[in-house]
Amino acid sequence: DRFAADDPLLERTPLPAESDVPGWKAAAAHYYRSMEKVGAALMASIARSLGLEDDIFDGHFQGGISTLRLIRYPLRTEDGAVDLSKPEFSVMHKGERRLVIGREHADSGFVTLLAQDGVEGLQAKNHAGEWIDVPPADGTLAVNFGQLLERWTGGVVQATRHRVIAPKTARYSIPFFYEPRVDAEIAPLPIKGASDFAPFLYGDYLWESATNFVEMAGVKTLRKPRRPAAA
Repeated sequence: DRFAADDPLLERTPLPAESDVPGWKAAAAHYYRSMEKVGAALMASIARSLGLEDDIFDGHFQGGISTLRLIRYPLRTEDGAVDLSKPEFSVMHKGERRLVIGREHADSGFVTLLAQDGVEGLQAKNHAGEWIDVPPADGTLAVNFGQLLERWTGGVVQATRHRVIAPKTARYSIPFFYEPRVDAEIAPLPIKGASDFAPFLYGDYLWESATNFVEMAGVKTLRKPRRPAAA
């Protein structure tokens, strides 16, 4: 089996002791399973919109490695050590200079389902290259298309570029990154206008993407590609 149990992408989920946070494990597991169902429904809708069978993606996500994160953005004030004249560190928003606390990026997975706490700060880039606010609303999820979806559809569906600017209070968000199995083979789909690409394994792609970040660069060699690169 080319996917051994020691694959760093198949890590155990760290959980607090039940005695420390009673009910937390069950609540988190229930939320995770619920988001899997939402992700699957959205995936089927995306497939239909592309003229594909509803279930064309399903097999790739059985035993997937979707990730649930709980994120707190603490209140940030201007720091004299940061050159706020640089656009990657601060922007003008509604007449005020605001720190950028989550720099522009696109998520690496298929889609991201984001629950927000009612505090603004999330922005997405539209096709014109303009930043627009994504205001939180009760009972809703913000959806970001990921880089995997863009690659899998040959560029027909584009990944959502987004960032977070500092709100005026601490901000909490719960992103669910919907992802396929580590050994899922990503191959071209019969989509009109799609660019061709060489098939690849999701685990290889994810590891390469993750270890391109500075904080992960030191572990790049801990996992070798499961499929040799094409000559």
